[in-house]
Amino acid sequence: MRKTERSSEPRRRRNAVSPKGTAAVGRRPLPQRTCVACHTVHAKRELVRIVRSPTGEVAVDLRGKAPGRGAYLDPDQACLERGLREGVLAKALEIPIDATTAERLKVELDEAARVRQKETA
Repeated sequence: MRKTERSSEPRRRRNAVSPKGTAAVGRRPLPQRTCVACHTVHAKRELVRIVRSPTGEVAVDLRGKAPGRGAYLDPDQACLERGLREGVLAKALEIPIDATTAERLKVELDEAARVRQKETA
């Protein structure tokens, strides 16, 4: 087929893959992220983003768009505690996390989990 001729077949997107692994024609794949604590892969909207701002403050980013270095966690206390205990959250954010920041993150993560529950209900 020459470059000037057009095919009668519809164009397909090359890298479009559905969550089940089959080709999704005309739809974009859902963004996926990995929890830094338990290493499970979820849809981006199911995880909570923890962000280190350019000023060095660590906080929960509910919208997922705050500037700075981010890490994703499951919205439960077990993953946060594991991330803090094993140091993987501090390593992902490239900043040491002290006890007061850890306690504040636990409170913010509880609030984020409640907000997410209200959104899905």
